[in-house]
Amino acid sequence: MFHSMMNLLFFTLFTTSVTIQVFSVDDPVFNDDILGLIVFKAGLQDPNHKLSSWNDDDYTPCNWEGVKCDSSNNRVNSLVLDGFSLSGHIDRGLLRLQYLQILSLSGNNFTGFINPDLPKLGSLEAVDFSDNNLQGSVPEEFFQQCGSLKNVNFAKNNLTGNVPDSLSSCSSLTNVNFSSNQMYGKLPSGVWFLRGLQSFDVSNNLLEGEIVLEGIQNLYGLRELSLRKNRFSGRIPEEIGGCIGLKSLDLSGNFLSGGIPQSMQRLNSCNSISLQENSFTGNIPDWIGEMKGLENLDLSSNRFSGWIPKSLGKLEMLQRLNFSRNQLTGNLPDSMINCTNLLAFDISHNNLDGYLPSWIFTKGNYHGLEVLDLSTNGFSGGIPSGIGGLRSLKLLNMSSNSFYGSVPVRFSLMS
Repeated sequence: MFHSMMNLLFFTLFTTSVTIQVFSVDDPVFNDDILGLIVFKAGLQDPNHKLSSWNDDDYTPCNWEGVKCDSSNNRVNSLVLDGFSLSGHIDRGLLRLQYLQILSLSGNNFTGFINPDLPKLGSLEAVDFSDNNLQGSVPEEFFQQCGSLKNVNFAKNNLTGNVPDSLSSCSSLTNVNFSSNQMYGKLPSGVWFLRGLQSFDVSNNLLEGEIVLEGIQNLYGLRELSLRKNRFSGRIPEEIGGCIGLKSLDLSGNFLSGGIPQSMQRLNSCNSISLQENSFTGNIPDWIGEMKGLENLDLSSNRFSGWIPKSLGKLEMLQRLNFSRNQLTGNLPDSMINCTNLLAFDISHNNLDGYLPSWIFTKGNYHGLEVLDLSTNGFSGGIPSGIGGLRSLKLLNMSSNSFYGSVPVRFSLMS
């Protein structure tokens, strides 16, 4: 009897110790990382066998494809499976990866909804689900518990619904990209109080209403803002001039109207402004020539009128200039001889007239010019003989003008 009791006690102690050993979170044999990844994999289709190294008999997930670990504790801190042709749902198994900092699943065929609990992983800093087939709305809960979240990219999915109001409560955010979805409604005004915001892209959606930028003047770190291809209306708010660190501004493809606000002349760091395909009116402001860092300026497909300002000649860094499809008059200012870095120059479909200035075709001035479109204007006179000097030209359109005389012999030198 005594021996039976001792055997039973020994068996109980042994099995208890084994249980503690096997399910200890710190045990490399069977920690939560392995379990979470295997559960995640079980719900996927992997036609190219990219995850063949994910084997529950292998107790070293740090060597698995797409997985990286923190060298200090050997716990998974990065899962990058971009372009693996995976399909299925983004499973709850990932919630076991308590040390995860980077989760990137872009360029796959994931379906289903965004898990609102992912930000509960307190170390998570970056989530990239772009270029998949996710659906539904972005859950309000996702940004209510965002912890350390800095970078969120949900671009190129089938997401609908509003931009969540809770976005403005996630103070750690630096980069947000919801572009190329089907999101609708108005932008939550609180977004512009995210002091750490560096880039914000909601382009190619169905967002509407007036653009409200209250608070944006405090976003000293904002570098990129894209509201392109939505249904925004009204004027550009004067507050936009407060973003003095802005490098790229894209408001194209909306229903915006009025003139370019004077406050925009304060955007001295900006190298790209895209306002095409709106209903802007008035003159192109003379102060635009003071934005000397501009490399891209696109004001096409609006209703701008008046002369092209002489101050454009100060934009010596300019590479792409598009004023096409407006109501501009007069001729090209001679000051533009200084814009020697131009690669693309499009002033087609305006009411410009007079002779073509010879400096456009003078050897050495526009040596890198690849696109020149002067079509559908009122230019007259002969075609300058120096046209053959544009050796880099790939597209030349001078149609629908009033040119006369013969085609210069040097034209044949263009290949």
